[in-house]
Amino acid sequence: MLPVEFYIKNAKIWNPNQILDSAVVHVVSGHLNWIKKSSDLKEQELEQIEASEFTVDAQGQVLMPMGIDMQVHLRNPGQSHKETIDTGLRAALRGGYAAVLAMPNTNPTIDSVEVLLNSKKEVAAKSTEYGIDIWWTAAFSKSLAGKELVDFEAIHKHGVWAFTDDGVGLEDDVLMEKVFEESARLGFLVLQHCEFRGHGASLAAGPVQEKLGLKAYPAEAEWKMIERDLKLLEKHPQARYHILHISSAKSVELLNEAKQKGLNVTGEVTPHHLFFCSEDIVVENTSFKMNPPLRSSEDRKVLQEALADGTIDFVSTDHAPHEESVKNIGFDSAAFGTTGMETSIRVLLKLHQDNILSAERLVEVFSTAPARLAKKTNDFGSLKSGSEFKAMLLDTEFGPQKVQEADLESLSKNNVFLGASLPGKITQVFTKSGVFRF
Repeated sequence: MLPVEFYIKNAKIWNPNQILDSAVVHVVSGHLNWIKKSSDLKEQELEQIEASEFTVDAQGQVLMPMGIDMQVHLRNPGQSHKETIDTGLRAALRGGYAAVLAMPNTNPTIDSVEVLLNSKKEVAAKSTEYGIDIWWTAAFSKSLAGKELVDFEAIHKHGVWAFTDDGVGLEDDVLMEKVFEESARLGFLVLQHCEFRGHGASLAAGPVQEKLGLKAYPAEAEWKMIERDLKLLEKHPQARYHILHISSAKSVELLNEAKQKGLNVTGEVTPHHLFFCSEDIVVENTSFKMNPPLRSSEDRKVLQEALADGTIDFVSTDHAPHEESVKNIGFDSAAFGTTGMETSIRVLLKLHQDNILSAERLVEVFSTAPARLAKKTNDFGSLKSGSEFKAMLLDTEFGPQKVQEADLESLSKNNVFLGASLPGKITQVFTKSGVFRF
């Protein structure tokens, strides 16, 4: 547990609407009491800070809200050979995340109340131990087969506010329109993995795809589904539609046009699509195989700019752990996916240092915007008086250093950033369960 009362001094504060070079925060009973500039503290307050039994000296590190990852494969139930609840939540903690949204493509699929409740029971103890909230999605269709829709109302009544067939795009127009109808009626969020299948490809066009003689994964597979979904959304404007892991410039264009029309649509991008492009793929490293794939440097530039200007709302990792036997077997056969929670904030810090993201926008895309979409802004997304204290200390002066396996808590080590040079280091996180140091 957190100390009943404590201070953090000599901290830089990064908030979505506030940057302070030197400040002190006061935390009481797990809630933020106040933030004050160091120069505004009175002598009596300075004496109280020094006399406190628990005062953290940030030594100029950044204190900022913990993040929310809105696309995480915790692999529960039934896939503990890929990720356990313990390793998955430790990965979240190491990456500075206070909450994760769990995807339903598990074994069995989370497509019923029974599976949902069993899954919640299985993770409850570890969620409490680490003080990390697990929020749940359920599938659109039974067994992700795209043939028969789930009982949205029954599952929604048990606390599920987002549905997705993540990993598979829902191709049937009639069923997809029914999903939008149910979203408009019940208020849940529609998360779409936008992909029309049939392309049979593993990599987008690029040097490694050409070298290996593989079929190119076309951008049309993604943006054609976005185009279809946005037409359906226009017919059901009360529905809530969110585009997972956008990868192409055309998709960004469609998202921007939809927002200009006032449609109820949001979108996200992964750290790996912001950092890498198809030219960076290493032929021996199948961690570079993910869905959607890495595209051109021009696509990457558009994604970075769209995140900076707000067209793309925030970053989610699509953390997808796999066992070595299904990952290290060549690009054509390997499973799609990379892990990403432990390295996400360091990628965002690199974009900040490259003058692509302001400090305020970094906090927005890591924490504030996903909290807003999840309707959890009372206690997530910013450091403000009265809210639960979910914060982390980030040493922005650390590095750059190459990412090593020792930096990863996930059971699986299929992290595409291994060997990449990234700045920053999270040194401490503060959750409702205590203080965790790294």
